Amino acid sequence: MKTVHVVAYHKTQPHASLLHNDKIKIHNIPQFDLPDQLKSIIPKPLVLVLKAIFQVLILLQILVFLPRTKFILLQTPPSIPTFVVCKLVSLLKRSKLVIDWHNFGYTILALSVGGGSVGNLMVRAAEWYERMFGKFGDEHLCVTKAMKRELESNWGVKRAHVLYDRAPQFFQPHLSPEELHSLFVKLQDDFCAPMHLGDCCLLPRECDDTTGGGGGTRNAKTLFTESVRQGGKTTIAHLASRPALVVSSTSWTPDEDFGILLKAAKLYDDMTHDLDTYPRLLFVITGKGPMKEEYREKMSRMKFRKVAFRLLWLTAEDYPRLVSAADLGVSLHVSSSGFDLPMKVVDMFGCGVPACSAKYSCVGELVQNNKNGMLFKDAEELAEQLKLLFHNFPEANSRMKKLKAGASASSKLRWTDEWANVGLQIFTEKGKEA
Repeated sequence: MKTVHVVAYHKTQPHASLLHNDKIKIHNIPQFDLPDQLKSIIPKPLVLVLKAIFQVLILLQILVFLPRTKFILLQTPPSIPTFVVCKLVSLLKRSKLVIDWHNFGYTILALSVGGGSVGNLMVRAAEWYERMFGKFGDEHLCVTKAMKRELESNWGVKRAHVLYDRAPQFFQPHLSPEELHSLFVKLQDDFCAPMHLGDCCLLPRECDDTTGGGGGTRNAKTLFTESVRQGGKTTIAHLASRPALVVSSTSWTPDEDFGILLKAAKLYDDMTHDLDTYPRLLFVITGKGPMKEEYREKMSRMKFRKVAFRLLWLTAEDYPRLVSAADLGVSLHVSSSGFDLPMKVVDMFGCGVPACSAKYSCVGELVQNNKNGMLFKDAEELAEQLKLLFHNFPEANSRMKKLKAGASASSKLRWTDEWANVGLQIFTEKGKEA
């Protein structure tokens, strides 16, 4: 097996399966970061230019001194300056450049720079650059059929291959009761830290430490499970009074409007707070990003009776376990371009968890409405879906059973199979020419 060199930012710790593989070498790209004094006085367009120059120099330094490889696989975005740098290095080293399109970078830039003449000029320049140099890849992969049509019709790409994102093997459905309880014990402090006035998802103090006369153990009870010892045997049981666990993940950027989720949560709370047939909902949202603290402040000011939020950051090993433990997933991703799919829903389906997803042009390539998930166009529709799916919880009603069955079927679609059927074919065929 040949060595794979991964050149990437080291913002978070990679999964252990990558770190402990001696055939994978990770090369970290240093972050471009100006002192705070300069950030306040240098215009943002100039900062972006300086960042691009820095990245060109760093990427050239790393890529030129790596051993020659048959292929350079470039995931985009970002495309600035990677398209030009990687094409140049591929020519110097006689390597094949394969571009893996996950979105169009200029559409993401448009969200960050806003309107105005300068912002519009930057976006137009970025689009020109992306369209001009993107077609110079030797092969092209993309994540949806809609993107394939766009690339081939309007971007000068002769042929693009659809390689759907699928969950890797460490996203698995159906954690055992012991695994669930262990995870909930580990995250107990995070789950039980109040975020709202009168928070409805707090564990009574006496339940957190049962080392007293009952012969129990510390953390015998969590918000969701309890450890019960009978006749010398310990079993794990789900609490009938547990809240429903709803998960989402985000990079806290403008292409995900979490205001929709906050409004839907408030509507659910107003509709069900005095109805015993509807559970409390605990929304656990993972991820880092520029708008996280803004939303944390908004959430902390909201008053709920049957809803609570928690914002967490998890390790690469614990995140799949949390997703698998969830009763439902929610995605607010609407795509800056309209041509990509939400990775968080891929993760959810990998764990057999149905998802409620914001509706946009191509999301139907992943979420099949009323089969493995539900699509919503606004907060009111999402609130109604929450009410419909969690009626009589913790018993799964007929609608939830149907969606769980669909998500379970989707969990059988794995990354290794998708890669073997599409991606590997490109590299083995082109490798004979390289």
